[in-house]
Amino acid sequence: MNTNDLISDKKAYYLHTTSGMDMDGLIKAIRHPNLGIRWRAALALGDIGEPAIKPLIRALKEDDQDVRWLAGLALGRIGKLAIPQLIRALSEKDYDVRWHATQILAEIGEPSIPPLIALLREEDSDVQWRSAFALSLIGEPAVDPLILALKDKTWWVRVRAVWALGEIRDRRAVEPLIQSVDDQDWYVRWSAADALGKIGDERAAMCLGKALKESDSFVQVPATWALGKLGSAAPVDTLIQSLKNSDWYVRWGAADALGNIGDMRALGPLKKLLDDKDEYVRRAADEAIGKIQKKQ
Repeated sequence: MNTNDLISDKKAYYLHTTSGMDMDGLIKAIRHPNLGIRWRAALALGDIGEPAIKPLIRALKEDDQDVRWLAGLALGRIGKLAIPQLIRALSEKDYDVRWHATQILAEIGEPSIPPLIALLREEDSDVQWRSAFALSLIGEPAVDPLILALKDKTWWVRVRAVWALGEIRDRRAVEPLIQSVDDQDWYVRWSAADALGKIGDERAAMCLGKALKESDSFVQVPATWALGKLGSAAPVDTLIQSLKNSDWYVRWGAADALGNIGDMRALGPLKKLLDDKDEYVRRAADEAIGKIQKKQ
């Protein structure tokens, strides 16, 4: 390292290790080649708080991944005060900026929940999903607001809320999700059945059994997946009846679920599907038979 580089390093170090912090100097310092200086500058910017928010949001757009990550670290350190700017960043054209903003909002945690719930109503589907993802990462504190969102008049808000609850897997959501299996919108019903399968609570078994009788295969199949995860609590007889469905997609889903449940009663009906006209159904039946025989 030559003398000029050494002087530059000392100057940058001075800028973020003394009480007389210089904003421009610190922003430059998070781009410094020395990783230690970058780290200390990011921490110092986080300590400065509100005045550092906008420069840090701009730093999220840098090409250098380390700079973006350190800017995110500083914004997370600032916390609640950074939320309005981070919410705006979720609508940026740059998807990397959106991703970083999502992660930071999740790390800030509970204070981010109300604005993220509000963003579920945005017409931009990417913003909706990123908000739902951030809420799922926040986890348990977001459960009650998400349950309330299941009653929203807009179908996509209900879908995103259902998805997030399925990812969090908190059992408080089971009864509200059971109600959502009867939602007027098929996509909400589909998502609710899938979410109940992820949570795996036996209270869902009867409700999911009813969902198998839906006319829409895109609701029936998630119900079969969910029942497959519930094991012995699942209505095996109803699933066996679904093996006779005219829609290959439903037969395939029912065969897969019965294999996961492992009940011997399904062996005979599954063997009949080995001659099914659909290749996916034949394969699912063969795999299911193997799973049941292995369990026994």
